[in-house]
This record gives sequence, structure tokens and C-alpha cells, in this order.
Amino acid sequence: MAAQAQHINPDVLAWAMKQAGMGKAQLADEVGAAPTLVDAWLSGSTAPGLTQLRDIAKALRRSTSLFFLPHVPATTPVRAAFRKPYGRRGARELTSEENAEVRIAQRRQKIAIWAAKSVNQDQAVSFPKRLISPAKTAQLVQGWLHWDVTEQVRVGGKSAVTKMVRRSLEDQGIMVVQLAMKSNACRGFSIYDSIVPLIAYNSTGHVSAARTFTILHELAHLLSGEQAVCGSPDDAEEKWCDKFAAAFLIPSDHLNSYMAKYLKKNFIENDDVDSVRRISNRYKASFQCVALRLIDLGLAHQPLYRAVSSSPLEFDGPAYGGEPQTTPLVRIRQYGVTYPRLLLAARDRGKLHDVDARKYLNVNGEDLLKIRQRLTEEV
Repeated sequence: MAAQAQHINPDVLAWAMKQAGMGKAQLADEVGAAPTLVDAWLSGSTAPGLTQLRDIAKALRRSTSLFFLPHVPATTPVRAAFRKPYGRRGARELTSEENAEVRIAQRRQKIAIWAAKSVNQDQAVSFPKRLISPAKTAQLVQGWLHWDVTEQVRVGGKSAVTKMVRRSLEDQGIMVVQLAMKSNACRGFSIYDSIVPLIAYNSTGHVSAARTFTILHELAHLLSGEQAVCGSPDDAEEKWCDKFAAAFLIPSDHLNSYMAKYLKKNFIENDDVDSVRRISNRYKASFQCVALRLIDLGLAHQPLYRAVSSSPLEFDGPAYGGEPQTTPLVRIRQYGVTYPRLLLAARDRGKLHDVDARKYLNVNGEDLLKIRQRLTEEV
């Protein structure tokens, strides 16, 4: 029996493809169809079958119902500040995967903002003032977050500092989410909002210390309270944000004291990767972050950065033990704590139905209770 034709709106299909940055040939490859068939869908001369429509929706990361709309949806341009893959400078087009992840993050952020307003938790996040100097701004932010460099140095590993930074930001009402995009995708992005600002970081292919750096880089974008179009980043802005993140993790006075006492030197040579490694382990910062900070302070020259970036010298040690990766733990790792806290608060106030809370968190009833218990334990 022939598959029943699904008479979708060709204009909506064309719009969804454009939004996803996906051309005819790529969509054809994703759904296992000939490019000529995609042309036919776009012209309206042929309608896809149900299975084909589901494949189209999956490829474009949309619901099947979208394609039956009578008109192309009114949209707000995707606007976010983002950190490009290592080594990429200047403007570039976002990939379909990046576009899709930004849209998903925007939807969750809108839900979180609605939830905050519904329970009267809609006070604006009070960011510190952004100064001309990245290092002085980093000092202000450390005070704002009650950040203790001594504790940063004392914790057991680089992933622990990632968690510390994330939790400190979430305590201020910032929504910090973890993504699993391809390793060559952007390292992270941020979407400013006065009530629930959002930071997203890519966990794929990056060591823990690099994720910490990305989170802080995106925080620097949020400090300006401005939106930047993803495809047209300002390289001067990117460099400022990098310097801020490095200064936050490695304060100059602290670093100078460490180098004098433990390394017995006040300058790091271009090939001295071992000293970079020791400083990295001290501050739980990535090799590239250490090199950047040393160069910015005049304690090293630019070739050191190229030396630590040219080969995979840094890696995370194997993880042993730990809790079983249950659905509630996975969701908290993905969404952070700001998002589920706001949803649960709205549910408790009768503003959000239990079914919708489970849907937005992608869990069942038992998992929702476990998330609540987990969040209560972490307060």
C-alpha cells in the first residue's frame, strides 16, 4: 500500500530549511531521498509520505505539525553571542546543528522566563559593571560570585572547578545549559535576558578546563547586556572575553607568587610546556588559558600559545566511581538547576500542569520527584 501523502505547506518547508541552514542536497541525504524529490516537495507537485515527513522533521529539528501551518511563522532572528571553534576568527555562517541548538535554547529560556514571572521571581539579574580592563572586570565578578581562588586551587580536579563556576552563576539566576554538539561546532553561546540570561557550552571534544573557560567567556558577553548576531562576531570583543576568562581563573598577584615560589622563574619560554602544565594543574585552567594569561601579563611570548595549541597535550584523566547516570542526573547536567527550579516553582504554585513540567524536562513522574529531591539536597 502506498504511503499516504502528507499535504504540507511547501513555503513552510522552504522556510524551515533556510532557518536550519540546510540545502536541498543535504536534506535529501538526511532523509534518504533523491534531490529531485526534495525539489518536488518544495514546488508542491509531490507530497511526502508520513515516514518521509517524520524524517524531514527530525532532520530539521521541528515538529511534524509545523509543516501544515497555512503561513510561514513570524520569527525573531536568532541573536546570541557565541564562542567559535578554536582557531576560527571573523564571520561565518552557523551550521544547521548550531542554529537548531540556539532555537532549542531560546525556547527553554522563554519557558524559564514565563515560569519566573508566574511565581514573582522576575527580578533582573544585577550584573557587575563591565569596565574597560578585562582583569579589573574579572575582580568585580569574583566579588559578585563570592569566588575564592584559594578554594579553586584546593579542589580535586578541573571538572570540579567547572561545576563550581556553573553553580556560582546559577545561584545568581543565570541559566547554564550543557550541549553535545559536534566537536567542530561552536564552543558555546549566550543569550542575554534581564530576568533569565542563558549560557550554553558544548561538552563534546573539549576537556573540562576548556568548558570552564567557555562558560566564563560567555559570561563576559552577558556583562555588556547586548545582543550580538552569531554569524558576525566582533573579534575585538572575542579577545576581550578571552582575557576576562583567563584573568578570572588566574589572578596576576596569585600567579606571580606561585611562579616565584614553585617555578623559580618570572618568565616562561616558548617551549616550556611543562611550566604551562604545572600552572594549569594549579589553577584548574586549560593550557590555552594559561598561555593566554601569561602572554597578556608579559610573562611569555606569543609562540607559547601556538606551542600548547598545536598538539593534543592536554587531556582529562579517567573518571572512576561516581553515581550511576540516571535520567534525573543526566537532565540536571543538561539543563542545570535554574531551569528545573523555576519549572517546579511554577508547578507548586499551580501555574504549570504536572504533565507540562514533565514534558519540558523530558522526564516521567518518578524522575520529576527525584529531580526535586536532588535540587532540595543541593540547596
